[in-house]
Order: sequence, then C-alpha cells, then structure tokens
Amino acid sequence: MYGFLIDLYHVTVKHLSNLKFDKNSEVHRTLVSLYASIIELTNSAILIRTAGAYTGMDVLLRSAMEAHVDLINLASNSEYLKAMLAVYHKEWIKLASDGVKGENPFLSYFRDNPEVVEKLDYHKAELKAFTNQYSIPTNFDKFKMAGMENEYRSIYNSLCNDSHNNIRALTSRHFRIHDKGHELVIFDKPSREDLAATLDSFIAILNQSNYIMHDYFKSDGAVKEELAAFKRHREEKGLSWVDELEA
Repeated sequence: MYGFLIDLYHVTVKHLSNLKFDKNSEVHRTLVSLYASIIELTNSAILIRTAGAYTGMDVLLRSAMEAHVDLINLASNSEYLKAMLAVYHKEWIKLASDGVKGENPFLSYFRDNPEVVEKLDYHKAELKAFTNQYSIPTNFDKFKMAGMENEYRSIYNSLCNDSHNNIRALTSRHFRIHDKGHELVIFDKPSREDLAATLDSFIAILNQSNYIMHDYFKSDGAVKEELAAFKRHREEKGLSWVDELEA
C-alpha cells in the first residue's frame, strides 16, 4: 500500500505539467492551487513515513481532505469561489480589526496604518455584498456539497480530534492501559488498521483529485487513462489493503 502511494504520487507529479489552464482565471488558479497543495501535503506525509515516523500524518491528511472538498465543490460550480472569497474577507477583517486597535504587539504593522484602514473597509464591503445574498458555508456544509457527509461524520471527525489535541486523541496517542494502570508511550507505532486507513485516505484523495483535474482541464486521453488505472487498482483492492500495508 505504501509503495502504491509513492507510485501514485510520482505519476501525479509527472502529469502535472499536462494541465493546461488559464492563468488569468481566478477559478482556474484556485483549482490548481488546491490541487498543488494536496500533492505537497501527500509528499510531506510520505517523507514522514519514509523517515520511520507517524505523528503528523493525520494532521496533513486533514488539510488535504479540506483542500479536496474545496476542489470538488469549485470544479462542480465556479460560483463556489464566492464562498471561498467570503471566508478570505472574513478572516482578513478579523485579523486587521484586532491589529488596528494597537493592543497586539504581533500585529503592530496594522496600527496607525491608513492603508490598512482602507483595505479593511474594502474587505467589509465585499463580505457584506456576499452575506446579503448567501450564508458562509460551514465545514459540514462544504462536505455535504461535495457528497462527503459520511466522511465528515467519521474520518474528518477523528482527524480534527487529532489536530486539535483533544483528550481523546492525546489519550489514544500517549497512554496504554494495563493491569497495573496507565503506561506512558511516545513515538509509538499506530495499529496496522489505523495506518492503513491514513494511507488509503491519501490514495483516495489523490486518485479522485487527479480524475477531477485532468477531466476538468481536458487533458490528453493517454494521461487520463494512466491515472485512471491507479484509481481502478485502489477500488479493486477495497478492504484488503491492510494485508498489503508495507507493499
């Protein structure tokens, strides 16, 4: 399974140059940026595993999954870009509003800066124009739009717990219960099932992202067929992946 992920990553990178898109289109630039982020996050997870470590792979997987959801929604409907921009305006307003107060030393750039005030007004106006017509989608809304409601309630829930260092994740990661009580562990190896689930999720995300992108941008048929072969192989494996964990 791990070897398959590496092969999939390399063929993905090989065909990246075959994507022909309009650099003047914000939708195209955003799609390609999401795709590139998924590829980079997958590479980072591979590097962690190659080094013999595990912690951090699920944090990367959560980011890759979020990017994948945005990619699906944007490729399905270019209007989704407006929702992504609304989040951008909202976060910029939150950061700049706190900065112009002059109370946070880490945001000193924003203090007494007329250019920032002008930009703040711009972002507020843009956000208002969006919220007058729509509501900003929650993470659940995004996953539901992408047809990934089940993933949101299962895999994504666990990944968020791991990323936020919730008690459930901390206990699972660092303590084992024995007859004599709790034993602290560090750098422990995850179960075969947990590692297989993480690797298979990266494979599924990369496979589907490859299909979406090369179909959307109408890549050459030979390129799409080579990538499709990887997608079919993973689908044929199904739940038997765990038996090929190191393969």
